[in-house]
Parts: sequence; structure tokens; C-alpha cells
Amino acid sequence: MSNRGMVRTSNKPIGRRKKVAQSRPFMSASVLIIQPDPAIGNRIGQLILAVAPDAQVGVVNTPDEGIAALGHYTDLDLCVCELYFENGGDGLAFLAAIRARFRRTRVILVSSYNLSNFEDYIQGFTVFRTPLDESVFMSTCQDTLVTLENHEFPPFRLGKKQPPDRWGDCYAAYDTGVKRDIFITILQSWATPQDADHFRKTATLMARAVHPNVQAVYQAGVYQSRDFFCREKWDYPNLSEMAASGTAIDPRLAVQIVHIAGSVALFWDANDFPHTRISATDVTLSPQGVVKVANCADPAQVATPPGMSDLTALGHAVHALLPRSEVLPPAVAALFQKLQAGPVPLAQTVAEAQAIDNSLAPERVLEVTEEHVVAEQLIHTERRKQRFMQYVAGAAFALVVAVVAIVFYMRLDPPSHVKGEMVPIAAGPFMYQDKNDTIDHDFYVDKYEVTFGQYLKFLRAIQSNNGDDSSWRAPSQPATHSQTHEPKDWDNIFKCIKYHQPYNQVTLTLDDPVFNVDWYDAEAFAKWAGKRLPTDREWEKAARGPNGFLYPWGNTFQPLGNNMVPAPGQDITSVPQHSYTVVDEMTKDVSPYGVVGMAGNVSEWTGDIVDSTSLSGVKVAVIRGANFRTNTMEHLLLTYRITKYPQIERNFWLGFRCAADQPPAAK
Repeated sequence: MSNRGMVRTSNKPIGRRKKVAQSRPFMSASVLIIQPDPAIGNRIGQLILAVAPDAQVGVVNTPDEGIAALGHYTDLDLCVCELYFENGGDGLAFLAAIRARFRRTRVILVSSYNLSNFEDYIQGFTVFRTPLDESVFMSTCQDTLVTLENHEFPPFRLGKKQPPDRWGDCYAAYDTGVKRDIFITILQSWATPQDADHFRKTATLMARAVHPNVQAVYQAGVYQSRDFFCREKWDYPNLSEMAASGTAIDPRLAVQIVHIAGSVALFWDANDFPHTRISATDVTLSPQGVVKVANCADPAQVATPPGMSDLTALGHAVHALLPRSEVLPPAVAALFQKLQAGPVPLAQTVAEAQAIDNSLAPERVLEVTEEHVVAEQLIHTERRKQRFMQYVAGAAFALVVAVVAIVFYMRLDPPSHVKGEMVPIAAGPFMYQDKNDTIDHDFYVDKYEVTFGQYLKFLRAIQSNNGDDSSWRAPSQPATHSQTHEPKDWDNIFKCIKYHQPYNQVTLTLDDPVFNVDWYDAEAFAKWAGKRLPTDREWEKAARGPNGFLYPWGNTFQPLGNNMVPAPGQDITSVPQHSYTVVDEMTKDVSPYGVVGMAGNVSEWTGDIVDSTSLSGVKVAVIRGANFRTNTMEHLLLTYRITKYPQIERNFWLGFRCAADQPPAAK
């Protein structure tokens, strides 16, 4: 049977095909209904035909019949089904089957039962209880089967309609302004004014809740009386779809998913972004192993206290993807046993997952070292040729060899110009927080944040030392910590820098601030460089100057730093997206002492260890300074201190700069 045929449980059709005008915005849609009650099934079919007369509607009564019917379709636009069947039949099995076969099919649940116990399985689906609110149901079906494909939505050009997301109708689109593919979510046509208000507030919150592993929201607006927002195009299967299709993942990737999703939840909680619980349908995985979390920010939710997000459901979902035939590494098995047993401290879980990920990582050799060896071999060959051919082309060949040497050495690294300049800070009084204080010693602080280029020299020093960091590591560094001190995702970061490829849609250079490093990485670098991390008080004095400014430039807010703080009265969605900036190009974000970048770019580790303000009984390192994603006035102030993250936190917004009692020799 073709996908345009009818599937019925009786000889009586629920409706006839009708001839409609070509201008009507309906295609000949395919609809499948699974309902144990024939009266409900037939009524649903009549309502669908009322809004889409040209639709091909089929009705079956059990999940098994529904699974069999799926084999007759090559495309399916809408499925309306019950989830619970008293006389047998597995509604969840049918949902898994339809997810596996038709990822883009809209599924609407019409049930005579309370489905609250199935919340983890039906998140993202539209649910109606019987008796039906027929007007809302018809409007929902109309929005599903009507298409705005190929419409101009200036500056967007709409493409193929996608499955509706949790916020509204979704379309693939092209942004003609910035020349990129995106998804556009459009509020349903039947939405109430209250729905529209919530939609706008949600879009604004989502735009603020940005993270490299969260699908980004770019812009919001209104077109032809319908609210919309556009977001990053990310079209890969989620964990639930992977489970339905029988996909398996290796233990290290499973741990990475827990680490990344947990880090996202920590970030949201620490910044007071209320959100729904992260479930299996919210986590997606690309073929390259890149993990992204759906933007779950929701102003209707109650903000979760830092470190209290629950990953129990996610733990079950990830564990289901592990191969059953393999014995898991003990640490991995223990992690998932704890996750599935119930709520666990989030920061502890993230830290444990990161440590396990590091322990499972294969030994790696920096790509650049291999190129260095090849370059030296080629230069040596050219020098041997020079000795044989001196009589023929002595001076000319020497010039050629010099050029060849320069070319090969230039291939080793992209260019970098930022040096490790330090700024002197004199002893004396200053304003610390809201009180007068004094530092009794002169000290120096890095003029700029530590760059990738500077950190790369440190990584090579460790490699030259046979991978041994014992000369520089902090005494408190855990035994499970990587001795290479490579930033998280270093292989991809360095490849993107070297070959000028975008990393998470951002072009990086060796002169951008290093990020994805934890406190132990920063400590080890500082000791290798003959420096140390600044204390909390030293950082604040260097930033605020002798007069105790609230911002590097004074006591009045100005949009001068590399951050996303809106001006008073400005909507956050109108603030341009920011990214990493070359550390010496922030010419307006300069403290009275000449220290650059204290109000943006990346936040910075300091050397002070204090009690956590959110994790009972846990010691953390103080983090200071705003970053390029900071979007509230409070967090921009130079008095703001972050005491929420464990010392093994590696994040896209977090780097460091160094201090010293005397400026060391350059390395």
C-alpha cells in the first residue's frame, strides 16, 4: 500500500478525498490514527478532514497494527495516538517505532488517561485529554498540516517544515543577512495573548542562556502578527531516537555526555536561568561525537538552586545506549549506578565524569611535534644537498635553503604577536569589595589574559619533559588529573586555529585567550612561567585602580568591554552576539593601572581557595571578572566574585592571567 492509501478497521471510510483549489496551503498530507476506541478514532479523523480535506487519513486500533501500518508509508505528516491500552498493546513501543522510522513526523497524543507517570517518555509531544477541546485540536492539526514552505520571512527564506519543537512550528530556513542556515520557530496561529507573552519571555531567556554545548538562539521578532525566533540549525538524533534505532555508544562517549549535560545544568543553575529537566529528547549527538543540549530555559520554571539539577532520567537514557555485551570499566559502571539510583550532587557528578573521561582518553602526541620532526628532516636534507652543490650554486642555494626553512617553520604554527607583558602595581591602600583595604607588597600582573600561543609553549615543555608535569603541578592536584594539561577538546581547538576553521562557529587565533582550562592547569602554567596566580585581593586592586572604580573605566556603565550586558532599558535580544577577542585589541577595557580585559573576554581563575557558596563542605577557587557571555549588570561589576565551581571546572568562558612578585624572564 502506498503512503497515500487508507488504512481502516472497517469497510466504512471516515471521510472522502475532496477536490480543493491549488491556492489552498494544504498538501495531500498523510495521517495515521491509533485509538482503541473506534468512536474517538473516527471523530479525530473527521476533525482532521475538516481542516485538511485533501488529507489521507488511516485508522487502526492497536499499537501492533500501527507498527505494521508504518511499513506502508514512505512519508508520514501526522500521527495521533493513545499511549495506554487496557486490553494489551505497548504504546511506548509504537512511539519508539515511529521515532526510528519517521524522525520528522508530528505526534499528538490523545488519551483518556492521566499520563503524568510517562513524563520522561512523552516530553516534547502535544498531549490532549478526552473529552477533546475540538477547536484547539483542530487548530493544532491545521498548524501541523499547513505549510509556509518557501515563504519569505525577511530576512529569512523558509524551507522545509520540520517537526514542531516544544515552542511552536519549526522550519528550516536561510538567513540572507548573515548567510547561514538556521531553524525558525513560529508561535502557533491559535496561541492566546498569554501564550505570546510567554513565548517572548522564553526567547529572551534562551538568548541569555548561551553555552557552546547548547543550541544557540540568535534573534526574535514578529512577522505578520506571529512571534518567532531563529536558532542554530542542529539536526541530529537525540538519545531517545538513538535508543529506538538500536544505536550503541562506547563508555567514554557515555561519560562525556553526562559531563557535558551536567556542565550545562551547572552553568544554567549558577546563573539563575530557570529550565526544564534535561531528558533523553534534549540531548543530541552528531556523527563526529559533538554533544548538544536543547535550550531548556523556561521562565515558567522555578530556578534550580546551584548544583541541584537532577540527571537521573538522563542517566537512565545514556545507560540504555551502552552495549550490553561488554563489561563496563568499573568507574563507568559505578557512575551510572549512582545516577540511576536517584539525585546526586551535580558538581560532584560532573567532576567525576570529567575525571573518568580523562582516564579513558588514549595517549596522544601533539600533531605539531610530528610536523617539527618532518621539517627538520627536510632542512637537513637540503643542507646535505648544499654541501654537494656548493661549487655550482653556493650563494644562490643558501638563499633557497633559508627560504625553505622559513616556510617549514612557519607551517608549524599560525602567527602570534602577543607577548607576556606585565604591569607593576604598587603596594598601598585600595578599595576591596565595599571596604578600605591595603596590600603591603609591590607585585606585577599580566597586562593581558594568557593566550593560546603562550599556553602552547607550556604544553610543548611538558611534552619535551616526556609528559611529566611534576616540576610544575600544584601539590593538591588529584592523581586522576591529566598530566598533559591540555585544555578540554584541545585537539579540535588547535586544529581549528591552525587551519583557520571555525570552532563552534567562532574563528580562533593563538592570540585569543586560552579557555577550557581548570585551576590546576592555570597553576601549573604559572609555575612553569615563573609566575603565580593573582590573589583575589590583588586581582581586584589591579582591576579597580587606586580610586576603587566599579568598572575598569570608571563608575558609570558603558558598553566598552567584550560582554553582552545591555544598556539600561535595552532588550537583551538586541545585544549583538559576542565572542573571543584578541587580548590586546580591547583598547577601551583598560584599568587605571593599564591592565586589559577585566570586564570581558574570559573570566579568570585566582589563587585563593575558599568555601563554596553553593556546595556544602566543598572548597573552590575564586573566579573573577566578566566574560564575553556576561549579560547582567551585577555580574559585570568588578566587585563580583564567583565561588561556585570546583577546581577541575573547564569551561568555554573561563581562562586566567598570572601575577608575580618580580617579572620573570620571557619564555
